[in-house]
Order: sequence, then C-alpha cells, then structure tokens
Amino acid sequence: MMGPRLAIAGVGLVGGFGTGKQALLDVLSNGGRPNATVDVNAPSGPRQLPVYQADVDGARRFIGGGAWRRMNRFGKLAVLGASLALEDAGWNAPLDREDVGLIVASGYGASKSTFDFLDSMLEDEGRCPSPTLFSNSVASSAASHLSIVLQSGGPSLTVSQFEMSPLSALLTASTWLAEGRVKAVLFGAVDEWCPVLSYSYERFFGEQTSGPIEPFRWDKQTAVMGEGAAFLLLTHGEDAGTTYGQIDQLLWTQSARWLPPRDEALVIGADGHRCYAKQYARLSESHPACTAYTPLYGSLPGGQAFDLAIAALAAKVGQGPDRIWSVKCDADGNCGVVACRFGPGQE
Repeated sequence: MMGPRLAIAGVGLVGGFGTGKQALLDVLSNGGRPNATVDVNAPSGPRQLPVYQADVDGARRFIGGGAWRRMNRFGKLAVLGASLALEDAGWNAPLDREDVGLIVASGYGASKSTFDFLDSMLEDEGRCPSPTLFSNSVASSAASHLSIVLQSGGPSLTVSQFEMSPLSALLTASTWLAEGRVKAVLFGAVDEWCPVLSYSYERFFGEQTSGPIEPFRWDKQTAVMGEGAAFLLLTHGEDAGTTYGQIDQLLWTQSARWLPPRDEALVIGADGHRCYAKQYARLSESHPACTAYTPLYGSLPGGQAFDLAIAALAAKVGQGPDRIWSVKCDADGNCGVVACRFGPGQE
C-alpha cells in the first residue's frame, strides 16, 4: 500500500538488552544474547531455558503507587516503552489531549494474566476468581492502562494478528493520520514471556531451545524466547524536519509474490523458527545487504516493531543504512513489508 508518509518522531525500547536507546546501541555494537533463564518441567526432568527478559522497574517513574499495584507486567512494559518514545520526541507526559491515537500490537497478548486468571478459577472451583487478574487479562488491557497513565482521550486500538500485528497496526495508524482523525499516533508492539510459553517451547522444540539465535541457519530451529516493548511516535510525513526519518511504504502481501529491491538494505525478521525459513531464505537469497536484528532482542511476534526502532537508531548514529526494507513473515505465507528512509527531513 502506498499511502501518506509517516514521520518517526520518537523511539522507546525495553527488552532483554536493557531499557532505552543507549542499552540497545550497546548490544548493537557488542552483540546480543539471552540475559536470563527460566525453569520448565520437561518429561526428562526440570530444565532451564534461555530467555531475553525485560526489566520493568524503569516504569515506576511513570506510574503511581496505586496504579502500579493494580497493573500487570504486560501493561508496565507498554507504559515504559510508550513513555520513553514520548520523552525521546520531547513530548510531555501525561498528554492530556484527544488528538493522539494509541495502537498496541501484540502476538501473545496478556497471556500470563490470562492463565493466572484461569488458575484462580480452577483453584476454588470458579467461586472466587480474581477481578484484578480478569481486568488485566483482556486483550486491550495494555492499551487501557496506557490511556489512563498518559491521560489520553484519543482513539485507542489493540491489534493481535501474531507476526502481522505490527504491520496491521501501522496500516491503521496511516489511515488515522490520512483521515485527520489524529495529529499523531503512539504505536508500539508489546509481547511478554509467560510459563506456558516456556512449556510450549520445550514440548515443541525439545533440545533445540538452548540458542543462540542463528537467523540465517535455515535448516535448524534456533529460536530463543524474547519479550519487551518497542514504540514509535508517528506524525505526518511533512512534519519530518526533526525526526529519525520516514516510513514511505506499507505492504501486506504474500512472500511468494514479492522480492525486495537489491539496491537498498533488507532487514528480515528471521528469529530462528524453521517454519518461516523457506520464506526468508527466498527473500534474502544473494541479497547484497541483508541483516537480522533478532539476536539482539529474541524471538517474539511483535519483532518487526523492534526492527524498525533499531534500524532508525542505527541510522541516526551512523551504524546502519539510511534506507531499509523491513520484512516479517508468518507461517501462512503472509509477508509484512515496511520501507523506511532515515535522516531528518528526508525528501
């Protein structure tokens, strides 16, 4: 889809690499790796699996004491990433305005709160389930917490289409801005680790869960669980004078029907899952400038938002190309494509 350009005014990141831009730039220079392990019960006995685990303590300065106690970790990740993006753009929070849209993309959603709520029902035969867990388990909980903390009265949306979630959210953001519904959109992807994810990794992949992520190893399962939040503050393209650059094109297509331009850099979302290997192998075959940032943050459905934020930061400090095509594929052959040009005032 060719539409109006989107200017990237601010970037906010939190993940297994740490919190904020500098933490990300450090691993961009030195390499990323899982920063924690989690326990899982395997048929052969207890095991530890590596994970890229985020620290939400940085969100305390944005969230009051009462709200902190009521908010789940999923919501705290969203608030932290979004608030960092606003800070980066020089915007004051809380916003207290109605012309800013909020869009949260998530593949896993509030999985931990959902399973915790189900456990609270099972433990007492459904008589006294936790109301706090229930309110935090709904799909829109992170966006709701974010609206309250930021005092935002604008439109709010949660998108959950697994790997295609970030692209779907960006298409909506573009529509809102083109129609004049809002003056800016705070867009981000949030995914959280939960014990059920560890169990699923162990049962599906067994011994192939120890990493490291090898994004270009097409014949091997190397995915390592990741979590975090990546947010971009988006405005109209004509406002690009003091931004990271622009998103020029958004395209939802089939990976078998599209090939990337060979004269510009390609950033693929290959995160070690073999089920997407053939698609990424075809797209990146003999490409002269292909890279993957997934070893910096781990395997998670919302990874394309991380790729865009990382690419913008890398270009700004001279560690990455000023033009990229970001590609994320899913197991059904869908392909999300985002074309970007970085650098203030790009024309």
